[in-house]
Amino acid sequence: MSDEYLKPLPRPDRDSQPYWEFIRKGELRLQCCDRCGTWRFPPRAICGRCHSFDSTWTATRGLGRVTSWITTHQVFAPAFRSEVPYHVVQVALDEQPDLILPGQLVPGAQPGADLRVRARFHGVTDGVTLLFWEPILAS
Repeated sequence: MSDEYLKPLPRPDRDSQPYWEFIRKGELRLQCCDRCGTWRFPPRAICGRCHSFDSTWTATRGLGRVTSWITTHQVFAPAFRSEVPYHVVQVALDEQPDLILPGQLVPGAQPGADLRVRARFHGVTDGVTLLFWEPILAS
């Protein structure tokens, strides 16, 4: 892996830096309010429900269901040309139904309403890992 990745990369800020560090380690951890127990994403300093500043970065199971998606057919940036079409999904995490995380569906997978998915991590440079979603096949 090298740092010659041509696609846009996340630019962590003070609030999101821990999120990206955990993603790099292959862990989906999110802030969970210490006062009311509400999970929050995107990362931020204050709980939207009880306004507490206290939270803990807590591991999720990395499981959820697709609530919406978009399929990109047009090449908006040259670096994505080889991936078109690709699917970006909204995933409601099992930990809290109104907790929605976006991400790309793994290549070759097809989106669908209520599709069960799990978090997958893809290192794209020596320092950056991205979150993808992979369908959970029914057994």
